[in-house]
Amino acid sequence: MSETCKTCRKKFDSGIWLASEFKEEKVFLFCSDKCKKKYLKVKLRRIKTEYPKYYERLMKSKKHPYDKVI
Repeated sequence: MSETCKTCRKKFDSGIWLASEFKEEKVFLFCSDKCKKKYLKVKLRRIKTEYPKYYERLMKSKKHPYDKVI
């Protein structure tokens, strides 16, 4: 069964998936780790501009893996 990459829209048979954030969203599928990282980079950039306080909390939790934000 062929799927489409969320980032580059390339067709692939097996790849990497990322669980959705909300119930009504579908699972995000990526053809490679490179595409997954590119998608996360764009998403973090959007969070940084629109929700700066939440972005700071995310970065803090990234530095300290035992401090969970979510």
